[in-house]
Amino acid sequence: MNQYWEQRAGLPVEETEEAVRDQLAQLEDSHRCVEQDLLRQQERADQLAQLVRELEIRNVELSASRDHALAELVEWNRHEVVLRQKTEELARSNQDLEQFASLAAHDLQEPLHSIQVFVDLLRVKHGCSLNEQALGYLDRVTKAASRMQQLIEGLLLYSRIDAPSSTGEVLVLRQMVQEILSDLGGHIDELQAEVHVGDLPMIVGGAMPIRQLLQNLMSNALKFHKPGIAPVLHISGMLIQDRRHAGLGKPGCLCQIEIQDQGIGIPAENLEKIFGMFQRLHRKDEYEGTGIGLAVCKRLVDQCGGAISVRSTPGEGSTFTVTLPAKTG
Repeated sequence: MNQYWEQRAGLPVEETEEAVRDQLAQLEDSHRCVEQDLLRQQERADQLAQLVRELEIRNVELSASRDHALAELVEWNRHEVVLRQKTEELARSNQDLEQFASLAAHDLQEPLHSIQVFVDLLRVKHGCSLNEQALGYLDRVTKAASRMQQLIEGLLLYSRIDAPSSTGEVLVLRQMVQEILSDLGGHIDELQAEVHVGDLPMIVGGAMPIRQLLQNLMSNALKFHKPGIAPVLHISGMLIQDRRHAGLGKPGCLCQIEIQDQGIGIPAENLEKIFGMFQRLHRKDEYEGTGIGLAVCKRLVDQCGGAISVRSTPGEGSTFTVTLPAKTG
């Protein structure tokens, strides 16, 4: 039998068996390689399936986020429309109120002028026949009419703040302060006040509102001094970096002005209140005024896009700090 197979294969039986074993071994190796390839492909298939599931979940999340963003955008647009309408209504209301204040102030001036004229005529023509009490009444009417005149002028000034004004002038603040001090010279001499003017920058802005702002603050610093003690004022300013700046480009500058006095000071609970309209902290017989001056300052600063604040210690004095956007050219 073995001879038969040897003749058929052309090899001895031992070599034929060895060849068969080698082929079987190769087949087993190939089978293992195929199995390993199948396992790797299955792993890849499982990974791809996991990625597909994750992508589907992410797609659902993105769709939900998109729908939420669209809903927020629609709501934002609705709020923006409402806000624009409210802003326009507020602007119209403010304009109406300003026109009313201006007209009312103008209309009030005529009868007030008549009162002052007739009081003066009464004093001139019949002053000799009036007793001391009647003359006292006339003095009270005159003072009341004077306060009313100041109030009307304050209302007119407040109502005109939003009127267009030049905003591109080069302002030498030190020179402007010296001019204001010259205007207040009589009052300063009367009070024997000391005014120290430090460094002040040059800026670009509107002369009228900034001059009015500084004059009001300086007048207040002179007015609210301690009884029997001469006022002392320190006025200074500098350019500082705008900490609100963000993004590319050169940061902008702010002009910071401080007006410091050594007067009666302001209680902490009134530091915000004083910037409201008709806010008086003292009786008329203690300090004259209408309660409009600092409200005018606040509105002037707001119009310029700035800020105003105050630090104060009762009995020691106050420091008003004005911060304005500054274009230095």
